[in-house]
Amino acid sequence: MFATVFYWCVVVAACLWGAWSLVWSLIYLAKHENGNLWIFAIINALGLIALGILYWIYSSQDNQWYWFASKQLDIAGLVYVFYFYIVLVVFQAIAGITKKTKKA
Repeated sequence: MFATVFYWCVVVAACLWGAWSLVWSLIYLAKHENGNLWIFAIINALGLIALGILYWIYSSQDNQWYWFASKQLDIAGLVYVFYFYIVLVVFQAIAGITKKTKKA
């Protein structure tokens, strides 16, 4: 039971943060404040690492029993969020590159 509740809490929280991060990334991109995207890319990369660890735990029923003493069989939501974060981090890293201006 705990594995299921924890799974859905993580998936919902990751979706909400990913949507929030994407919206603010687009706002910063529209304002040409691309340098602000780096902090989102770093935070989302750390989130991606955490999601990868959770994917590793949830990918095996033995790991789930070890960590949670229960199991969650369907982990498709976690996989989709994981892929979304990969695309989001790459987008933020590329869009966060700013051109240096030459000083006169």
